[in-house]
Amino acid sequence: MNRSDSIRDRSSPRHRFAPAVGPPAVARNESMNCFVSGWHFGVSARRVWIAVLLALASAAVLELGQSATLPEGFAEESIPGPWTEPVGITFEPEQQTPGGRAYVWERGGRVWIVEGGIKQSPPLIDISEEVGAWRDLGLLGFAFHPDFRQNGYIYLGYTVDHHHLTKFGTAAYDPATNEYFMATIHRVTRYTARASDDFRSVDPTSRKVLLGESVTNGFPSLYQSHGISSLVFGTDGTLLVGCGDGGSYLTLDVGNAPETYVVQALAEGIIQPKENVGSFRAQLVDSLSGKILRLDPETGDGVASNPFFDPAYPRSARSRVWSLGLRNPFRTALRPGTGSHRREDANPGALYIGDVGLHGFEDLNVATNGGMNFGWPMYEGLEMHPIFGIVDVSNQDAPNPLFGLNHCPQQYFSFRNLLVQDNRNPPSWPNPCNPALQIPGGLRRFVHARPVIDWKHENGPARTGVYAADGSAAVTSIGTPDSPVSGAQFGGTSSIGGTWYQGDDFPVTYKNTYFHGDYEGQWIRNFTFDTNNRPVVVRDFLTNGGGIVCLATHPVEGSLYYVTWTNGIHRVRYGITSNQAPSVVARADKLFGPSPLTIQFDGSTSTDPEGFPLIYRWDFGDGSAAVTEAKSSHTFVEPAGVATPFTVTLTVTDRSDATALATLLVSVNNTPPVVTITSPTNGTRYPLLKETVYPLSAAISDAEHGPSQLICRWQTTLHHNHHAHTDPFDTNCASSVSIAPLGCDGQTYYYSLALTVTDAAGLATTQEVILYPDCPDLSPVLTFLERDTTGAIRWELTGDPGYSYRIEGSANLLDWNPVTTLRPTTGTTQFKDLDGGIFRNRFYRAILAP
Repeated sequence: MNRSDSIRDRSSPRHRFAPAVGPPAVARNESMNCFVSGWHFGVSARRVWIAVLLALASAAVLELGQSATLPEGFAEESIPGPWTEPVGITFEPEQQTPGGRAYVWERGGRVWIVEGGIKQSPPLIDISEEVGAWRDLGLLGFAFHPDFRQNGYIYLGYTVDHHHLTKFGTAAYDPATNEYFMATIHRVTRYTARASDDFRSVDPTSRKVLLGESVTNGFPSLYQSHGISSLVFGTDGTLLVGCGDGGSYLTLDVGNAPETYVVQALAEGIIQPKENVGSFRAQLVDSLSGKILRLDPETGDGVASNPFFDPAYPRSARSRVWSLGLRNPFRTALRPGTGSHRREDANPGALYIGDVGLHGFEDLNVATNGGMNFGWPMYEGLEMHPIFGIVDVSNQDAPNPLFGLNHCPQQYFSFRNLLVQDNRNPPSWPNPCNPALQIPGGLRRFVHARPVIDWKHENGPARTGVYAADGSAAVTSIGTPDSPVSGAQFGGTSSIGGTWYQGDDFPVTYKNTYFHGDYEGQWIRNFTFDTNNRPVVVRDFLTNGGGIVCLATHPVEGSLYYVTWTNGIHRVRYGITSNQAPSVVARADKLFGPSPLTIQFDGSTSTDPEGFPLIYRWDFGDGSAAVTEAKSSHTFVEPAGVATPFTVTLTVTDRSDATALATLLVSVNNTPPVVTITSPTNGTRYPLLKETVYPLSAAISDAEHGPSQLICRWQTTLHHNHHAHTDPFDTNCASSVSIAPLGCDGQTYYYSLALTVTDAAGLATTQEVILYPDCPDLSPVLTFLERDTTGAIRWELTGDPGYSYRIEGSANLLDWNPVTTLRPTTGTTQFKDLDGGIFRNRFYRAILAP
């Protein structure tokens, strides 16, 4: 499928939004065999800092050379951009010499070549018009064919903008329009780079869609995250592609979650009705969600040696599946030296998978065979999820042969009937209608493939799986006397993935070991695995590294590269005997004003890693002679009334001629734009009952420039605890933004909306407003009190008396029935749920009533 028009830059996109609503999360009440849920309204969300930032360029500091914390002997350096939301870095598979090219891909749809440490222009490829880059979605996967220098093939995995998906090639298509906050698909596409220019550009007519040719056959994208992830080639030449479950991260999604776009997805054929099971799509073999796929890189078909391959339907989801039971397998890495070169051996190699967890644990999984089931959502980490693990959600591909016989009410087996915990003893899958009978072997039954390591959120513990004396699954914390894994304890909140190191430039301890990163933990750790892919040692390596989203190693030089969200590419080296470049800091007491404009420049706080003196050179960009002092005063003279920009460059050089430079923009006869955001207002509290669309507007003026000479750029950022999710830039001065109903659950959520206005002479003003969740002062708490002799149960609801709460009950987390609506005017209210003297609900929730 070739569409050359899809490679086009998209300027000033117009965003369209599809609002959604969302219910609360669910938590367990240990007092009886039932569960309670509710918005955990916490004051933490109301204590988030409140500020309006007006960034006038009246003074400036530019500093380069900040670095993370590393073991002794290691140092890092940044690869200069500029970068716009980079999410990955890789190298050509056949690269045989030091240096060479690196390739950086950005979420928005561009892939850049880095050569000699310098970002090259134009990009290798730009498909930004086709890519839907919003929230956690976009161009997230990129790979080279193993024979890239022979065939020029590159592969891209990305979210398709819904407008492009449904309108491209029609009269209704507008290249400047994109549609966010609605269901769409993820796609895998192949292009061919041109040998004629040494593979520096692609032939747009070579475009071939391997997966996701149409709205009905791509990876389903039903919410704002858990989308397509890594593209990795196996040793056997097959293409391994990861994708998340497509479900909600806001609630326990078992289908029909109202905050998701499931209704639209069903209407458009993005999913089939049997896939309307939320996170359980990860367990449905005939669904692309929550899987690692193994594809023929020529056709996109499933490989004949895949575990569920159907020769009659090689492009079906089941034919393409290699591994299942994953929530958000963000990055994967193939262990070098593993796997077969023959596809028919069904052994592409050991695939190391970082799977991002929900509320409890993060996973590091290893897929060594086809058909391995990593357990999500019934299992999070090594053990069963306390709620997903007991919910009966039907698998419509698994009919129960006992249905209708001897009063058997279960037409289909539930997903939890088909998955059992790891055990050294023979597994058993009893039929729920007759435990004396096994579920037929012709159905797809699974044993949980436990992660090799898991770690609890925040401070740990980190654990590994062992077996009890009776052969049942057990866990132990790493570093304990009975643990097979040594190392210090750790925690984290977002298992990203990693890379294998085979170089010789690090100490020998690190050779043939694995590095893994955690996004919110901002760390990289080093793991030693034995030949059976079992962990042996965990070592601390890098801390305070920022939001890590990708790791890679150079195929020849070694070194470790990592990418941080939203603008950092870093290289870690060891024992650098050659001289390191200085760290440069350029300061100015002002950057704009009328002519003649005299400015005091200061570079004296620049430093050299070896502690040696530096040589300074100031170039003022106006044709005057350079100055070689650390501090300098310079006067810019221009005709009155003519706004003129100058780029001032400070270059610092050490005694070995290593250099670093920084630039400052000076604007003579100019003042920054004046910006006041008028909508939404600072401190707005967004509702939690539904997604809300706010107009984006501002009062903008500039003393020297008219409206046509001003450039606007809105940036929406969702802040969650210690990390942030940014939306694409919106370059319309008046626009709108969709705010999801996140917050008030004991975690910190808020949105920042920043508008930057830049004039024609380079001066910019940024104003920012903050939006918070509209949280009651008291968290609603449902407490079980007693069940009386009539079968009625009595609860106590504690909450904010200024709000009404709707109490609902459910037997399966899917169908909710109203019990009562309460306003705890005295702070505490009691109620009963009685159905003919029978306790019929297993789950309860308290949510804000409209």
